[in-house]
Amino acid sequence: MTSFEERRDSIRAKRIITVRHRLVKHNNRKVNSMWQLATTENMSLSGLLFVSALAYHEGDIIELQVVMSGLLDIFNGYGKVVRSSRNKAGHFHVAVKYVDLKAKRRPAKTLLASRK
Repeated sequence: MTSFEERRDSIRAKRIITVRHRLVKHNNRKVNSMWQLATTENMSLSGLLFVSALAYHEGDIIELQVVMSGLLDIFNGYGKVVRSSRNKAGHFHVAVKYVDLKAKRRPAKTLLASRK
């Protein structure tokens, strides 16, 4: 049995929520990959663990969109892969630490008013 050194910055909550993810940087090179769907296993204030059909590598930067019930943004930003391991079913458990939040888009009406 393999044990991992405890590296969490905050307490995890077991939550199963749909997450969209895509690779944006591998070996410090930009990548333009397609969005994939997965489910989270658990989440915390500093990161999340999700199950992916795709393999990611430690250090990869991925873009994440976690939305509850299609309305409530839980997280929308980037994460760094800190661990990835294959389970018995052939899927990958991917542990991600949040690295940057994306700025919220301002509505077009607000943008036009700010230009005057």
